[in-house]
Amino acid sequence: MKKHTVLLLLTAGLCLLALQPARSTGWEEAVPAAQTDYDPRDEPADPRAEQRRRIEALLDGYRLTGEQRQALLGRMEADGGLLARLEAGELTGAELDWLALPNGREDRLERYAAWSEEHLELSPADTALQVNMNRDREFYSAVQTAENPDSVTVLVNKHYQLPDGFVPELEALGAGYGSGSMQPEAAAAFRAMADAARADDISLRSVSAYRSYQLQKSAYNGYLRNASQAYVDTFSARPGHSEHQTGLAVDINVATRKANFEKTPAFAWLKEHCAEYGFILRYLEDKQDITGYRFEPWHFRYVGEEAARVCMDQGLAYEEYIALLPS
Repeated sequence: MKKHTVLLLLTAGLCLLALQPARSTGWEEAVPAAQTDYDPRDEPADPRAEQRRRIEALLDGYRLTGEQRQALLGRMEADGGLLARLEAGELTGAELDWLALPNGREDRLERYAAWSEEHLELSPADTALQVNMNRDREFYSAVQTAENPDSVTVLVNKHYQLPDGFVPELEALGAGYGSGSMQPEAAAAFRAMADAARADDISLRSVSAYRSYQLQKSAYNGYLRNASQAYVDTFSARPGHSEHQTGLAVDINVATRKANFEKTPAFAWLKEHCAEYGFILRYLEDKQDITGYRFEPWHFRYVGEEAARVCMDQGLAYEEYIALLPS
């Protein structure tokens, strides 16, 4: 009797266990339930993508090349004020042509337009280049103070003057290198250049380097006693406008046209090698309409190796180099 009772109880227990629901044993608990109501449109919109689509739609109304569109997209995305002008319909097709240029300047759009009307033969690129060089302004007519006057890349000419009282840090060129002082970086570069020339049996010596405001004023006024200002301006800078005051310019071996320095082996060596040391021939023979000065084969300016190589390799006046820099 007892034996049958135990068997019945065991059988009943096994039946009860079989009726209990199976319990998860691990990995399947981590599997999420399938989502059947997902819609990618529910994802938050990317504001940058939305802005780009809006800009592209606005640009569709203009005749632009693919390259121009890409350039303008970048500018509009980076400049909210410019984008607002585009959205308001304030930019003409010609203005977008100028803004699509790497060196196109928004603050000069009115000047570009005026110069373009006077010179219909110019392309948008040539218009921007000439205005960026201030070709639309008479020499000394709208003078601005040069930015970063201590920089080796400073532009000083008949449109940009040095600040009042400007005196750069100076270092004497030293014995064996001629007379005068220059900014330390330029002085070291000149000595290195002169040493390299000497190894090729070429002598390079400074006859004039740094020149103070007062010294330039005295020289300029001295010329005026014997000639008209229009003539003097072709070969002498007005005080405050001289590159010599920057401590970055040097007259090499001679400082007069009568010496015919351009016909010497020293000049030929300089044209070939000056850029290696960061110097450029500043006042080129065929660029007087840009620089305002007649050809000075002895006048070299330190601008750093990168800028010097571009100028000398491409035959650019320094004004052209600056005017072509990205805005």
